[in-house]
Amino acid sequence: MDGQLIQSRVPLEPELEVVLARIAQTAEDTDRFGVPRSHIDSLALVGAHGLSNDLQRQRELTERLAGADASTWFCWTQHQTPLRTMLAGGNQPAAQELSDRWLKGLESGDLLAAIAFAHVRRGGPANPVVHQVDGGWELTGKLDWVTSWDIADVLMLLAATEDKSKFVVFYLPVADFENVFVNANVGAPLDLLAMSGTHSRPIEFDHTFISEECVFGVIDAHEWLEADSLKTVLPNPAALGVARAAIEELNRVSINRKQAKGEELAHELARRFEDLRTRSYQEIDDPDSSRGDLVALRIEILEFVLTCSVAVVTATSGSAMVRGNSAERRVREAMFLQVQAQTQQTRDAMLARSICEL
Repeated sequence: MDGQLIQSRVPLEPELEVVLARIAQTAEDTDRFGVPRSHIDSLALVGAHGLSNDLQRQRELTERLAGADASTWFCWTQHQTPLRTMLAGGNQPAAQELSDRWLKGLESGDLLAAIAFAHVRRGGPANPVVHQVDGGWELTGKLDWVTSWDIADVLMLLAATEDKSKFVVFYLPVADFENVFVNANVGAPLDLLAMSGTHSRPIEFDHTFISEECVFGVIDAHEWLEADSLKTVLPNPAALGVARAAIEELNRVSINRKQAKGEELAHELARRFEDLRTRSYQEIDDPDSSRGDLVALRIEILEFVLTCSVAVVTATSGSAMVRGNSAERRVREAMFLQVQAQTQQTRDAMLARSICEL
């Protein structure tokens, strides 16, 4: 990492550094044409796809991958939840058979999982909703956003019962999806402001039958939401990674253009980054950290990544307005992070902070 303003806290393997460099070099193409499956396969080949027991390495990898290409990071990180869920075990008759079918490949990276569960965080009636029927469940409603669809092998889907007391956990094969699951309609890729490379599509279900052979678990909704809420307040290492990459780009642009003020700002942002990163991981690791402090720190980082990405646009000048320029992509990635894994608590806190700053 010679010549960088921000040094890695833990070293990554040389072969992983090569993969990250290649992913960064193709980030503009990925943003336009979508994450190639080869990115995920390359990460898997160097042991960077499954779960890691080395927390510091995992954080470093998250920062670096998000900074290299946030779309690839998002497809990569989405895979972790289906893997963790399957490793934790299911409670339905088909759980072991589903594990036998999918788990080894999910761990090795031979298989990629997509997920759909953001909808269960929302208020209002369950959508989509599941009803138990003979031999399985019937699913009706719409998934607004399923990431990694075009490159995934299996979809982990959570759907709520009508009274929202239970969530049903499905593992559904992606191949030939609309023929396997009758009355399921996979929509065209979403035209997104940011992260359009993530192969995100909507799916609609109209009384679609899903066999009990695809049901991994039926779980208490309140317990799941409570556990989920503890994760969504945490400071986001990926946001730190996008900010980190923006700071380095700001410094390079400023040096090339002989913009002393830009270099000065890059060094100041790098110092602030180090402080934010240190405080973030200390708070995450401290079991006594308050929920309020974690939310405040998460929001501070989200504001910081916006500041860093806008600074790159300012230093890059008019060329940053051209689609395909890394500066404008970073701004869009920073905007995406404002709503990724957003809950009512974090949304309210962000809006309240904005009011206070008026």
